[in-house]
Amino acid sequence: MSDNNSSLKRPVGSLAGFLISIAIGLVIYWLLNNIKGLEVFLTYNDIVAKTAHDPFHKLLWLLMDFTEAEFYAGVFAGIFIIIGAFIAWRLDVKNSRLAGFNICYGTNTWPWVFASQVLSMILVLYVLNYTHLFNEYTFLPTFITVVGGPPALMLIYGPNPRALITGSILGAFIAFPIAFWLMTKVISVINVPVVVANVTTMALIGIIMCQVFKVLPWIEKTPYKTINRQVKELSREEKIQDMSKPSWFIRRVFADFSEAQFYGNEIAGIFLIIGVIIDFILNTAHPAYGSGLLPAMILAQIVGSATGIFLYFDKWVEKGWYATFVPVVSSAPACVLAFGGTIPVALFAGILSGIIGAPYAEYLANKLPEDFHPTIANVTSMAVTTIIVYVVMQALPWF
Repeated sequence: MSDNNSSLKRPVGSLAGFLISIAIGLVIYWLLNNIKGLEVFLTYNDIVAKTAHDPFHKLLWLLMDFTEAEFYAGVFAGIFIIIGAFIAWRLDVKNSRLAGFNICYGTNTWPWVFASQVLSMILVLYVLNYTHLFNEYTFLPTFITVVGGPPALMLIYGPNPRALITGSILGAFIAFPIAFWLMTKVISVINVPVVVANVTTMALIGIIMCQVFKVLPWIEKTPYKTINRQVKELSREEKIQDMSKPSWFIRRVFADFSEAQFYGNEIAGIFLIIGVIIDFILNTAHPAYGSGLLPAMILAQIVGSATGIFLYFDKWVEKGWYATFVPVVSSAPACVLAFGGTIPVALFAGILSGIIGAPYAEYLANKLPEDFHPTIANVTSMAVTTIIVYVVMQALPWF
């Protein structure tokens, strides 16, 4: 009877893992705020000024867009997350114990996901050439296809050249116009962070592309090339015991930093953070739009992810995945940009975002049709969570 009760008891995440994660965020915050930048690299505004007409700066912008979802927009951050993802994929293919969480959710489609991101970005930046608008704007939402429809559809339809080309073209042609219209015509009126326009666009194009792909006669699902994984079957108790370790908790926090790109791996996440720290050291006016708020952004993101993992650990055990990354790429950094780079702002935004983001994403995901990718629910939750946290903080007198 006691064993039964023990197995039914709600599992709790590692308190040590939670506290260590917060400590890591605070250490990064302190170190970055006390580092004197070398000021030897291009500023964010330097790159914006030349992206419209210079191929080299277009390439830099493409790399920056790989981490735009995390609000970093850093060249080295972009390079490093790609390197980290490649390493994670190779380790995954080799079934290495060092691979960490299976990149791209164990589908062995990372090269195809990456190809869809690069191809759709090239179409946006070079073929459609929307970047002439940089003459008027210092930010344009060209990154949507990196974290939106094209890679999501590769995960749904598998390693399929037709799906790759069709998804990249379709995503490139519809994502930017919708995001740009929302950013300039809607968000500016209702006065909420720009990220709301971006994630709303991701939800819309996700719905549109899923529906279009269903009726295209040349699109068929292709089976994944499976990896012969040596997975030990664990009982629920053994699984909980393994996941309750501080190391699992910390790895999961870092993995959340690469979820937006559909990588979901801690190696990619750690490389991403290392890359953006290099960006910040080389020039504090390069990452995070030259705002100088990167230290507080990283702290808020770690707090947001750690809060969700700690509170909803039972969901991780039950489902194997939960959308605790929602605040990392939406409300947490957005509120730091809006209210400043102090520790109270980072902690409050991170904690409240972590409480709201994942369960609302789960609620929406349960309402989606089966052939819709769950990312539609996740990005919708990002929009709603950002609005709620932003409005709450705006109403409080001490922010």
